[in-house]
Amino acid sequence: MEWCSINTCRVLVVSVVLLSYNMLLISSPAAAAATTDAQVEAEAETLRNSTWWWYMENTTSHHCTWDGITCNREGHVIQITYSRGYCRRCKLSQLKFSSFPSLLHLNLSYPLIYGRIPDEIGTLTKLTYLRISECDVYGELPVSLGNLALLEELDLSYKLLSGAIPSFLGYLKNLIHLDLGSNSLSSVIPSSLGNLTNLEYLDLSFNQINGSIPFEIGNLKNLVELSLARNSIVGAIPSSLGDLINLTEFNICGNKIRGCIPFEIGNLKNLASLDLSNNLINGKIPSQLQNLKNLKNLDLSHNKLSGHIPTLPIYRSMDLSYNDLEGHIPFELQLEHPPEVFSYNKGLCGEIKGWPHCKRGHKTMLITTIAISTILFPLFAVFGFLLLSRKMRQNQTKTPLKKNEKNGDIFSIWNYDGKIAYEDIIEATEDFDIKYCIGTGGYGTVYKAQLPTGNVVALKKLHGWERDEATYLKSFQNEVQVLSKIKHRNIIKLHGYCLHKRCMFLIYKYMERGSLFGVLSNEVEALELDWIKRVNVVKSIVHALCYMHHDYTLPIIHRDISSSNILLDSKLDAFLSDFGTARLLHHDSSNQTVLAGTYGYIAPELAYTMVVTEKCDVYSFGVVALETMMGKHPRELFTLLSSSSAQSIMLTDILDSRLPSPQDQQVARDVVLVVWLALKCIHSNPRSRPTMQHISSRLRTQLPFLETFHGISLWLLNTQEI
Repeated sequence: MEWCSINTCRVLVVSVVLLSYNMLLISSPAAAAATTDAQVEAEAETLRNSTWWWYMENTTSHHCTWDGITCNREGHVIQITYSRGYCRRCKLSQLKFSSFPSLLHLNLSYPLIYGRIPDEIGTLTKLTYLRISECDVYGELPVSLGNLALLEELDLSYKLLSGAIPSFLGYLKNLIHLDLGSNSLSSVIPSSLGNLTNLEYLDLSFNQINGSIPFEIGNLKNLVELSLARNSIVGAIPSSLGDLINLTEFNICGNKIRGCIPFEIGNLKNLASLDLSNNLINGKIPSQLQNLKNLKNLDLSHNKLSGHIPTLPIYRSMDLSYNDLEGHIPFELQLEHPPEVFSYNKGLCGEIKGWPHCKRGHKTMLITTIAISTILFPLFAVFGFLLLSRKMRQNQTKTPLKKNEKNGDIFSIWNYDGKIAYEDIIEATEDFDIKYCIGTGGYGTVYKAQLPTGNVVALKKLHGWERDEATYLKSFQNEVQVLSKIKHRNIIKLHGYCLHKRCMFLIYKYMERGSLFGVLSNEVEALELDWIKRVNVVKSIVHALCYMHHDYTLPIIHRDISSSNILLDSKLDAFLSDFGTARLLHHDSSNQTVLAGTYGYIAPELAYTMVVTEKCDVYSFGVVALETMMGKHPRELFTLLSSSSAQSIMLTDILDSRLPSPQDQQVARDVVLVVWLALKCIHSNPRSRPTMQHISSRLRTQLPFLETFHGISLWLLNTQEI
């Protein structure tokens, strides 16, 4: 076959020769050194002229040693991380991106960064990681972003970006992580996103996106998490969603989705969380949901679903409220879930207290009942005869009941207002004698009681005058509501409660060692709470809050996390308690509230915004974590961190001096890790605090920096990026 003409071939040969000659020139050591030195100097000059690193201005230190700058062996800048800035206000365009052609990693997450994303960012063609998040950046996404073909992670969340989601993002086929959440993006989801077949994480939540979900979303076979929550998306859920077999989380709550739930959703065998709430979805709940054996959280509330509830597995949390469902509630679901998850429907019925019993007057049911009775009557007659004979034999040898048998079991009783249970409590506490008092809670007195069954419990009793106070009564009811819904190994177990005319009380699992505050205040007990146990206390609080914030149907905000509300059992395992001020966080409301909490643990933004978010709990957790490591409240540390002397203060200077320094290397690393994370949690800007999910993940990893334990300063921990 003739590939080219003679003239064409001559041109190609000459071109190849010239290209080879130029490559030889460039690859020669002298030429390469000259090029490298010039480029390195240009990069250094750009950084020195920038106002971003003002503290390094007019210094002779090498730019590769600066905090947040990483270079390769040749001295080229390959990573810029600016999450804890050194300028009072940083304009994004001042950092000339074209000066860093070797840049691989760019992380700009600092609240005082502002401006538009410049077109010049498209010159960073080697970039694999780009994060410009949690800062005052606005405007539309530049078209030049489409040049970053090697990009694997793109995070432009928590800013003020506007305009449409550009279709050119579909050309970034190496993307694994795409987060555009919490912006002001509008228009539709471009179908070109279906080209991102390597994508594992996609978050477009909390924007102003309209239009429907493109059918091409089904092409993203590797997708693990998909969130389109809190937009204005219309149309139906595409059946192609069933092709996302690796999906573990799917959230489209707070949109205007219509149509039925596609039965293909039953193909998502790995799905752990499904939130379709607050939409206009109609039709029946597909029976295919019972195929989702790994599903833990299901929220179909605030829709227009109708028909009967199919037989479903027992989920960790479920909400079917505010629909048009009717008929019998499956008995297993009645036993495992509180009535609230079925409330505000058209005509649900069941056997649980407070629900109307299901009527059985339909003709078809009557015929079926008669037919079954005709067949089974002979069998029942024989069985009844045998049972009666056995009963008569037992009556002949029956012995009197023991005292503890007549009293019943308080642990199996919920919403109980019976005479026996009440008398048990009165007898066990001698009518709430002061000698059984073990403390005072936020809105009642706590007693220790041993029931006739032998079980020891703690009772929180609401006083008579408190029952007349709306605030205290609301706190009591709130704690019952929250603790009756959530079950977690690190959250105090509520055995039951009594709403008696004479008194009201809650019944908890008894905690032998009392509060964390009490243990840290006791010189002897504080020594028993060694470094390993203190780290485990912090981890237990993290697990509890992570469950409340991220694993429950709606996030639950505790609002009063303090060392007094962390209780310890006989093994010094920690449990979160006192949920009187807790509340469900509804993202579609203002979440404004009166100030609640314990002084010294309240997030600073609540003083002027009064808006409750998960980050309020994160702040309080940071204070408790530091208190656990320091052995006292860290109020003095807050003053030191804001002063210039922070650089000279070592970690060992603030740790509880009653304990010897940890000798085991892993224990020492865990202590450093806890303090490091706690310092991130007490950041004055809530957007700069990590989530409890992030903290939980970090606790399972190694430190990103290596220093000897006695050589670690507070300044290092406070400036090191999380």
